[in-house]
Amino acid sequence: ETAADVGARADAIVAEIRTAAGNVLIFSSSHFLRVLAARWISLPPEGGEHFVLDTASLSILGYEHDLTEPVIRRWNQK
Repeated sequence: ETAADVGARADAIVAEIRTAAGNVLIFSSSHFLRVLAARWISLPPEGGEHFVLDTASLSILGYEHDLTEPVIRRWNQK
């Protein structure tokens, strides 16, 4: 699977999350979650390589003010 393939899967998840009325909880592999975080903040899929993610850590994606300002609120916390 190429980075573009993983990015496309992440984009589909991001699009679905952004339509949710409430909070969303996701469990997945660290490699996918790193790409998901990169796509959340509009980085290319390869941007996920810059995010270290340990097993059983907590990360929170959210927004600064509204849906037009996605941010990483917490990353890789135990």
